[in-house]
Amino acid sequence: MRAVEICIAARRPATEVFEQGRDALEGFRVLKIGLFPDRERLYARLEARMEAMFAGGLIEETAGILERGFSEDSKPFESIGYKQALQVVKGELSPRDALFYARRDTRRYAKRQLTWFRQEKGIEILRGFGDDAVLGMRRRF
Repeated sequence: MRAVEICIAARRPATEVFEQGRDALEGFRVLKIGLFPDRERLYARLEARMEAMFAGGLIEETAGILERGFSEDSKPFESIGYKQALQVVKGELSPRDALFYARRDTRRYAKRQLTWFRQEKGIEILRGFGDDAVLGMRRRF
């Protein structure tokens, strides 16, 4: 949304606006914070969220999007959840199997994110989800 706002204000296409770059932000100390909850608790939350998405009508929503004329090749259908819901709509997966694969793929994606963040320099690691009563904090680098 911010990018659209900038382009409208500048009355120029995004390619021109962002091509110029910008000055470095000066006078501030950057603090990078990474949330690293216990893996089992993280996976339980992720699986519950995916179950809620499917129970909340993700398959029906996907069918409705297709009925409105959007192509099954649309980029959003590549995302976790929609990809599996689309497979149900097309008759390639049962709802049960779609949920299984969506949960599995969500866990794998979270693992890749954690691996990526562990390599980030200067990150302050907080053990927990960020909404825990007490967070353990330690300096990583």
